[in-house]
Amino acid sequence: MRIAYLFNSSTPSSNPSSIQVVNTCSALSQLSNSVKLIVPNTGQNFSLTKFYGINKSPKLIKLKYFNKFPIGISYYLFSFFSITYAIFDKTELYITRNIFNLILLNILKKKVIIEIHHDFNYEGRIVKFFCKYTNLFDKKNIVKIVAITNAVKKYLVKNFRVDAKKIEVISSASSLKFKFSNLKKKNFYNIGYFGSLDTSKGINFIIKLANKDKVNKYYIYGGSQQDVSKLKKRKIPNNLKINQSVQYGRLKPIISKMDILLMPSNTKKIRSIGKIGNIVKFTSPLKLFDYLASGKLIITSNVRVFKEILTDGKNCLVVNNFNINNWIKKINKVKIEISKHNKIKKNAFNFSKEYTYLKRAKKILDF
Repeated sequence: MRIAYLFNSSTPSSNPSSIQVVNTCSALSQLSNSVKLIVPNTGQNFSLTKFYGINKSPKLIKLKYFNKFPIGISYYLFSFFSITYAIFDKTELYITRNIFNLILLNILKKKVIIEIHHDFNYEGRIVKFFCKYTNLFDKKNIVKIVAITNAVKKYLVKNFRVDAKKIEVISSASSLKFKFSNLKKKNFYNIGYFGSLDTSKGINFIIKLANKDKVNKYYIYGGSQQDVSKLKKRKIPNNLKINQSVQYGRLKPIISKMDILLMPSNTKKIRSIGKIGNIVKFTSPLKLFDYLASGKLIITSNVRVFKEILTDGKNCLVVNNFNINNWIKKINKVKIEISKHNKIKKNAFNFSKEYTYLKRAKKILDF
């Protein structure tokens, strides 16, 4: 099948959305499809194979007239040009996250799968109008609506009267492959965080945690060099090392050195990568699935939507509040109850096998 994935974000880049889309396209290619990923002419100058560590790469098409992230009129023009390119390329199936793309593809009656990852509160006026006053999601040419979480599915059914049977919840995934190893009793643990440096993801909390817990070593990987430099201007404890994000294809050996992985996200507000909106009700962090795949012990804050994947005491440890002492107690308890926590790690590792990109791609195309 000739598939075009229309994606209006920088590629390649370390943005979680870019990582997920490229890995999804790679998996679609592995299923004997011809896949083109159509993006703006932004992103770093690397091959997809090298940057993301994928085995089979979709064909990357960068539209040369869009040298900046498409916002304003460029947002709409990118949709027109990307769809036009795909039409001339004789595309049989379109996949997109962009609601305006969906509007145009509905008008053209093109076979499309729409992926939805959050609400529409920060969409433009045109998109909001079509969502509110038309049966945007009921068109016959839409072969599937993919919701990243059950919370997104409920939002669509409740607010836009979308037929629940047309929506399939297909979670994110990980392409990282690890060998499982048991946690051993050590004088100190390497405790890591990988992801956005936005305060809503708990960066300030990790700094405070490292400052009080002098026994263990902490590592943060995320953001640009500029973001890291800005953070380092603050008083950072000696047992905390802050590094900029690394190419996804190089993550595995770094995560492998960790003993514990943290997700101290704000339980009331989580901002998207663009630092706008509030996605706490809908989010499905990419790092969650990479953490599971690593077989490391996960300690997370009590974010409701995370419970669609994570279960306290089974594949992770949940701390209900942001009391520093409670988090340190949880970490110290790991050293005392090694056997118990190795079972939790093993459960997470085995559970992750259900969340591969190949399985995700098969679900997407099952219509």
